[in-house]
Parts: sequence; C-alpha cells; structure tokens
Amino acid sequence: MVLSKQGQHIEELVELQEMEKDMFKPVKLWKLDSGTNVFGGIIIAQATHAATKTVQAGLHLHSLHCYFSGFADASIPSGIDYTVERIRDGNSYVTRSVKAIQKSRCIFSLLVSFHRPEINQPSFQTTIDISEVIGPENCHSLEFSLQNHLDQNRHSIPPDVLGFIEQLIKQIKANAIEHRDTRSEQFYSKNHGSSQAYWFRARAKIRSDPAYQKLILAYASDFGFIDTVRIGMGLHSPGGPTPRASMLVSISHSMFFCDQLRLLRLCSSLYVLLPMIAEPTLCVSLLMLQ
Repeated sequence: MVLSKQGQHIEELVELQEMEKDMFKPVKLWKLDSGTNVFGGIIIAQATHAATKTVQAGLHLHSLHCYFSGFADASIPSGIDYTVERIRDGNSYVTRSVKAIQKSRCIFSLLVSFHRPEINQPSFQTTIDISEVIGPENCHSLEFSLQNHLDQNRHSIPPDVLGFIEQLIKQIKANAIEHRDTRSEQFYSKNHGSSQAYWFRARAKIRSDPAYQKLILAYASDFGFIDTVRIGMGLHSPGGPTPRASMLVSISHSMFFCDQLRLLRLCSSLYVLLPMIAEPTLCVSLLMLQ
C-alpha cells in the first residue's frame, strides 16, 4: 500500500488489490495533511468497490448504508483489509456486507444493494429552484473563497484560527474533487443559513462507466454535509471562535442511486446539502445533476 498525500487522481484512490476471494486491499490511501486519519469518503468508495467486484456484470449499485466505528489510520503499514460477505444473490437484487478491518478491529461496516436496472427510473421533486442557483462558471472554488477570506482578514484572525484555515486550504486543494461554493460572497457571513450548495466535479478525467462514477459519488458524498449540520446549529468550526464544535465526524451514512448518471470531467454537478434542524445530528443531501 502506498500512502498518498495528494488526492488528485481519484481513480488511483479507489483502486483495490484482490488478496484472496472476497478480500481486498487498497492500492493507495489518502490522509488529511494534519494527523494520520484517512478521509472517510475513500473508505466508503473502496468498500463499495470491493462489493462491486463480487457481483455479476449487469447489476447496478442501488443503495448503501454504512457506519464508521473507528478512524482509519494511514500510518499503519498493514493498511486496511476489506472483507466481503455475500448475503444474498437474487434474480433482481443482490446484497453484500463489507467490513473494513485494521489491526484486527472493524473500523467500518457497509451494507450495499445491487439490482438489475429498470426501464422507469425515479424522478425527484424539490422546492429548491435550481434556476436561482449561481452557475459553476460564476462561482469561486472553495479554496479560492477561503484564501480570499484569509487575505482580507489576516490581521484580525487569531493565530490558532489562522493556522486552522491555512491547513484547511491545503486539504481542499489536495482533494480529488473540486468544489465551487454557490454563495462565495457570504461564505463567512453570520446569515449563511442552514443549508449549503456546491458545484463539484473531479479534478482529473475519470471513466465514463456509470458504475465507476457511482464510486466517485460515494467518495464525494463525505464532504461538507457535517459542516452543514454545524452551521444549522450555529457553531463555528473546530479551532474557531466560540461557540464552536470540538470535533466533527460522521457515524452513519446512507445513499440511494439512480441509473441516469453522468459525471464527466467537464460536467459540473450540483450538490445540495440540507440539514434537518429539528434533528441536528441528521443531514439530508440531495444530488442534482445538470
């Protein structure tokens, strides 16, 4: 296993080696610049990829439900083992269970479903008026927004917060997914609201295979939604002024997929993040493709 500090080439990050039947190891792991923790989106994507490798061609990823029970440590030489259990092989639906094991301890578990594609795909209705959302060509990248905020307010930002933001910018630049904030002008506004919206796309060219692109979505899904909950609760980021969150981690994660998917390098996808304020530990995300 190779430890990667750059997450630019997402195809390398989700790649797996088959060690034996239904057991896989990642070729690379991407850790955040600070500490040794592996980015959670990689674990989700790699575990889903492991399950995908055990099903027949023609079966499409339908849904996944997963739980983080510990942190993945990129500094451990033995890396991570993904073990797949074949729960059910039906004519229309197939179910797999995947565990991520590190040092004999389960740090992540995944239940994933595959199905044969149906002629009629579900359509989603939302109260969000997409026509009011700023297009990606008129939005700044997330790293640009942060850097601009830093440059304009450097003298008034406490040293510990300054270091936190600088570290965050490095992490965002290293991410294989580019995010563009639709509300850059009010990025740090107190009236930021309880929702966030990002355009996102892969920084490098990716395969056109829809099954593979679902892995990319699984990877990208672990970005931003916890922050949306924090904003909805009126808390600042860890390291920021009070009131602030001491730590942000996701415990459970669910996704449902449609077959009408196209996430090419030159296409941007609107990722709308909506927290349920009545249940501040829950965040609902809607993915809309343009």
